[in-house]
Amino acid sequence: MKLSVVDFNLDWPVSIKLKNLREFIVSNLEKKGDVVRWSIVDIQNSMDSNNTKRLRIKAVLAN
Repeated sequence: MKLSVVDFNLDWPVSIKLKNLREFIVSNLEKKGDVVRWSIVDIQNSMDSNNTKRLRIKAVLAN
């Protein structure tokens, strides 16, 4: 098993409620590999007019 550390940005659309945020993040991470652990490092307001937020995620994935 190979572990890899990823650090990426993910847009958080307004349509995703806070209680569904974990599922949204994990489903996006699973596209890259098996999730071992993850955390939100930073949250920023996006500059576009959709009021989305940009999440900075750090994760450890198993491939």
